[in-house]
Amino acid sequence: MKTSGVRRLVAALCLCLAGAAVSGLLLLQHHGEGRAVSAVDQICGDSGDGPSGCETVARSRWSSVAGLPLAGLGVIFYVSLALLLALTLVVPDQRRTMLASLVVLGLALGLLVDLLLLGVQVFSVKAFCTLCIVTYGLSAGALFVLLPAWRGALEPAAALGRVEGRLAVAGWAFGTLAVGVAVLGLEATLDHREGRRQMALLGAPAPADPPPAAPGASALASEDPAPSEPSAKTAPVTQVQDAEYWQQRAEQLQQTLDDPQKLEQYFSEKAQQEFDAATVEQIDLENVPVKGPPDAPVNVVEYSDFLCPFCRNLAAGLAQFVPQAGGRVAVYFKNFPLDKDCNESLSRSTHPGACALARGAICAHYQGKFEAYHDQVFSAEGLHDPGVADVVRLAGEAGLNPAAMRGCLEDPATEKALDGQIAEARRLAVRSTPTLYVNGKKLPRIKDLLPVVDKEARKKGFPPLSQ
Repeated sequence: MKTSGVRRLVAALCLCLAGAAVSGLLLLQHHGEGRAVSAVDQICGDSGDGPSGCETVARSRWSSVAGLPLAGLGVIFYVSLALLLALTLVVPDQRRTMLASLVVLGLALGLLVDLLLLGVQVFSVKAFCTLCIVTYGLSAGALFVLLPAWRGALEPAAALGRVEGRLAVAGWAFGTLAVGVAVLGLEATLDHREGRRQMALLGAPAPADPPPAAPGASALASEDPAPSEPSAKTAPVTQVQDAEYWQQRAEQLQQTLDDPQKLEQYFSEKAQQEFDAATVEQIDLENVPVKGPPDAPVNVVEYSDFLCPFCRNLAAGLAQFVPQAGGRVAVYFKNFPLDKDCNESLSRSTHPGACALARGAICAHYQGKFEAYHDQVFSAEGLHDPGVADVVRLAGEAGLNPAAMRGCLEDPATEKALDGQIAEARRLAVRSTPTLYVNGKKLPRIKDLLPVVDKEARKKGFPPLSQ
């Protein structure tokens, strides 16, 4: 290759590295890494009214193949081609065109896959991922830059005709294998981090021997009044002493406000006191979907809305926690859709279409497949004002009988069952989702679920939850 050919190789190498970087960003966003999510939302134009197109595509069922996100495959693809291009630059001139032709073949096949994925976005997901389309453009640009090498693609075996070519291809193969292993390791790490974040939504169990309260938090939580009035047997409190007392107290309060750990401890203690003092409510648990052993010492009743993003996050956390709870907890699911179509207590519909999904949940329970339906709906993206057709489709994707689902949705008994759950929630003054009740008491903060469950289970003789 002449100088212009080397420049083309370098340009294609830069384009492939850029594709790897964008794919890496999408992989981090797929797993909910905070900075990556913020960056992707800014690029994809998150309006605040709903998920961006990039998020909708990332959360769709088309975003992974055999459990590996397509973004991860994109990283392997682009880094592999970049490695081959780098090796092409170090072989003799007469071998470069033939090795570059292998990159041309890879890019051509990649563009065919890109066209297929673009069709999926248009016809199935009905949303566009701007950054995904950027990677398609980078592939097309790299292919265009390397077009002069297309003739070598007619005889790809020629690249193996000499030692230099064979060594380059062997190095590329081993390098690609190493990249694949590294991406799989990264994927496992990100998956683990995502799971830990979901569990963190529920808080952490209290230690078996709780440490003494922080001085600042104690000052904030203390209900002791100001210095008591002087009695006949005590010396009067001077104005100077009184001023010193309030100054010390103000400093303690300020220290607590300035220390996130102390402030969190204060709010946690306050919420625990509120929970302990709460009234035990009567909640009907007959014929209600339950996750965990029904005879567990702790029952958690969740009032939820299938279009509520916080409910989706909670569902992911509970899905991990309940199997690890050692029989301590059973979670009962009840519907409270924020949709005036069935919830007339609302002044307006926050989540139009939530009623249809709630009716579907009741019908799924009748078919004995509530959990499959629950997981399918919460994993679905791009649901805007879903109707009967959407519910039937989601039910079919979850393995339910679509015909039975359609008939159940039209049954007045289904509406009556949903009305009963909403009426119960209104009696309990439920106003938002998710709202949790633990052994009949309202939980002030979702973040305190694990310590409260831990404490309630200890009362029944269970050992402390592990940290």
